Amino acid sequence: MKSLVKINILIGVLFIALLYEMNAQITSGSSGINKEYYDLGEALKNPNNVYRLNLSNQNFNALSDSVWGKFENLEYLSLKNDHLKEIPSGIGNLKNLKILDLSNNDFKVLPQSFSRLENLREIYLNDEKEMDINQSLRAIKDLPNLKILHLENDNLSSLSDSIWGEFENLEYLNLKNDHLKEIPSGIGNLKNLKILDLSNNDFKVLPQSFSRLENLREIYLNDEKEMDIDQSLRAIKDLPYLKILHLENDNLKSIPQGLLQFTQLETLYLNNNSFNEIPMELKNLKNLNYIDFHDNKFKFNSQDFPLPFLGSGVIMSF
Repeated sequence: MKSLVKINILIGVLFIALLYEMNAQITSGSSGINKEYYDLGEALKNPNNVYRLNLSNQNFNALSDSVWGKFENLEYLSLKNDHLKEIPSGIGNLKNLKILDLSNNDFKVLPQSFSRLENLREIYLNDEKEMDINQSLRAIKDLPNLKILHLENDNLSSLSDSIWGEFENLEYLNLKNDHLKEIPSGIGNLKNLKILDLSNNDFKVLPQSFSRLENLREIYLNDEKEMDIDQSLRAIKDLPYLKILHLENDNLKSIPQGLLQFTQLETLYLNNNSFNEIPMELKNLKNLNYIDFHDNKFKFNSQDFPLPFLGSGVIMSF
């Protein structure tokens, strides 16, 4: 009996030791994944252990092509604010790369080798004043896992219509601060797009093709001083999953009549406009449960809210 007890104790000790070792391995592995390297030379000492490499703000004159093939496990790479005149084509060898930030550089085109970044999910191409946008997009248009595309503050003069149908899996597109005078109708072909930011551009109307954005859930139409808002809203009013609408800083003094047809809307941002009073016609939007009225001209007064409006369960933020 005693020997049986000893055996059970020994088995228990061994089991605990095994669990401890497994936990140590998991902890060690996860800490390696989360560690971020900021020096290329340091990262090259053990490139297989590097998952995150942040080389931003280092003003490289050039980066070698040959080093990138050594980072077999790299998932995140930032070369932001490095003023690179050419992006190394060797980055196309990073088969496990998921996030790439190339914002604020001086290159003209993305290397064609980027078409091999089969696991890339998100790319930042912001503040690229020298970039040939249409040619660069051709290098990444067929990436199977690309979900998020940032093209912010690029001062774009035009965007090709034809290329957007190739971005079949795109879910998030940001064209904020690009001063586009016309929004490409081809964006209406992005059947999986869920979030679209068109804030601070110079277009007059949204393309009618936007009525095909059947999975769009949220759209930003902020800072649109040139936009015909009623005509633009007609292009998106029937989208079945559109739940969140941003109309911030659009110099609105009253509710556009077209907005009252958005019966599916749940969240509405009207902050930084010119409303003098609460627009009571919004009570017709039966599914609306949150409205943001920050930085308008009126002051909060409980008498402005009839009981039916309060009873609808709408939360208002001032």
